[in-house]
Amino acid sequence: MPNYSFIDKSVIRRTTIIEGEIIAESPLRVGAGKENFDPASLARDSVLKDAEGRPYIPGSSWKGVFRSAGERILRFKKNVEVCSGIGKDYCLNKYKKFREFESALKAENMGEALEIFWDYTCLNCKLFGTMSVMGNVKFLDSLPITYSLNSRSMVAISRTEGAAVRGALVSVEYVEPGSRFTFKLIGNNLPNYSIGYLLVVMMNVQNGLVQIGGHKSRGFGFVKFGKLKFMDTGKERKIGDEDLPVNIGESVEDEGNKFFEKMKPFMEAFEIVKIPYPKK
Repeated sequence: MPNYSFIDKSVIRRTTIIEGEIIAESPLRVGAGKENFDPASLARDSVLKDAEGRPYIPGSSWKGVFRSAGERILRFKKNVEVCSGIGKDYCLNKYKKFREFESALKAENMGEALEIFWDYTCLNCKLFGTMSVMGNVKFLDSLPITYSLNSRSMVAISRTEGAAVRGALVSVEYVEPGSRFTFKLIGNNLPNYSIGYLLVVMMNVQNGLVQIGGHKSRGFGFVKFGKLKFMDTGKERKIGDEDLPVNIGESVEDEGNKFFEKMKPFMEAFEIVKIPYPKK
């Protein structure tokens, strides 16, 4: 019988935290949307702000970034099945197991529910959650440390056609390059290879392969990580039968690229591991 420690939320065997800061390398805009339109702003296209009027990056945006970037990594680098998690494209629906899974939960048959979830969900579903199941990773909102705002006029883009609207301009508000924000993710019962997977996504952000927020085609959204800290608590350092051992301390701290160099053993575990799910 497989070891379900990774997805069994009844006992916390290990807590992993990666925290630090991110630095905007180019203009950064995480949009407020129409429901948060600020009539006092000179910019029609405003950045998302908190109650104090400060720009921030919501944890939900980070979750979307990691899931989307990770989907490409898992498909093309690991050649494993993965869903997008958007709409009806989630594993339990794809493999026609959602009703069976829900029935097991309602009957409080946790053994059967764990077996179905283990066999018929991808790494993204296990980490970031899916219909009726919370994920094992939580992203906190990125709050500003230092920042400045600016705006510029741009040619408006049609939401329906995706093309420039002739003669139409929009004033876009953005966070200036050099602005700094907090970053923090918390994971429970994460196997070493899944920690490595998260770090690979972070490396893609660090290397400019993944952008944050809107107006990516205009060069917005490039960020780098500043000082980062990794903390690992709990008695277990290897979660699940398929996991690989990683010999690293309970705490690692360094600047950007030096941090990722020290965390290589986790990324190597992700490179090597044979992911046994979803079941084919």
